[in-house]
Amino acid sequence: MLALLVLTVFPVQPTQAAASVQFHDLAAAVDFPERIVFTLEVQATQPIQRVELRYRPLLGAVTFVARPHITPAPALSVRYERDMRVNYLPPGIDLTYRWRVVFADGSWVDSPARTLRYLDDRYQWVQRVSGPVELYSAVTDERYLEQALTITTGSITDFSQRFGVELERPVRVLLYPSPEALRSALPLQSEEWIGGLALPEYWLVLAGIAPGIGAEEELARILSHEVLHLVIARATDNPFTTPPAWLDEGLATRYQMADDPRLDAVLEQARRSGKLPSLRALGSGFGADPETALLGYAASRSVVEYLVATYGEEGVARLLAAYREGVTDDEALERSLGLGVDELDQSWKAWLAERAATQQGSRAAAAIVLGVAALAAVVALWRGSRGSW
Repeated sequence: MLALLVLTVFPVQPTQAAASVQFHDLAAAVDFPERIVFTLEVQATQPIQRVELRYRPLLGAVTFVARPHITPAPALSVRYERDMRVNYLPPGIDLTYRWRVVFADGSWVDSPARTLRYLDDRYQWVQRVSGPVELYSAVTDERYLEQALTITTGSITDFSQRFGVELERPVRVLLYPSPEALRSALPLQSEEWIGGLALPEYWLVLAGIAPGIGAEEELARILSHEVLHLVIARATDNPFTTPPAWLDEGLATRYQMADDPRLDAVLEQARRSGKLPSLRALGSGFGADPETALLGYAASRSVVEYLVATYGEEGVARLLAAYREGVTDDEALERSLGLGVDELDQSWKAWLAERAATQQGSRAAAAIVLGVAALAAVVALWRGSRGSW
């Protein structure tokens, strides 16, 4: 199904050209995920030698240029299919585009700019807006929609207040009806375990969450996690660097509304077997293997728990602020907390081992207490039994 954007006649004042030009059609049609079809009908007083399509995400910094083949003539009708599998852009963004017609002397005229909402037209989207959140959902259940909005707005408010971050524009959320549906909208060869992702450049969250049993917990876990990535990106925004994956993912996992019950066991197993990853290894990402990725999330959350326990949320706020200066990981840690990446790595693992030992001791003490209590109960029962004989 094609979602059409049809425009009428627009007389345009020439730019660096003496020719008079009229644009009669500037349409765009989405056929997700395969293509966008752009059409142009234009008439000029001189032969047009070349046409260029120029488009970019409205919030993006890169302009894409395509030059469809034409036969030079004063009047042209052009249909250009842009392969979006090759030139991937995520669904849910707004595109701005215009055509440029170029003449033999090198002069040109640009068409008016137009905007296209690039949605996945395989689904019918329900739109809801609440505060700083603009929600598009392929699931129409009202309870599901209300839960998604409440979770998203609550996550933004909570994390922003904790770390003193303000969002200057709304967040757009696209909810697919399943993880599989979401992955069909992502670039080819994307990781198979992805259930949601945040795209800070576009202020966009994509998620695939099926309605029904367990939906509320998954909405809480995934949406709060991904929205936190947008807030973290805002808190650390600079033109040079991004925070390491262990900090970005660790914060999002630590403060998401619903815990992943697998993480504690995975972390403890890695600690006992001596297979805890280093922070430097976790800096650039967790890889495509699901088990390795799960350990990456577990370890990153644990590092953030250590930071909060040792330096408080004020220390974490200082660390986030340090990244706004465009510094390295070591520089950000030194400026905010007084230690480098390797020192943090050692301190975290020592803390983790100490905590495990304390927990083990507590469990042993509890077992002794329970054992003594059980023995006392047996003795009391025996004595009571003797007295009744």
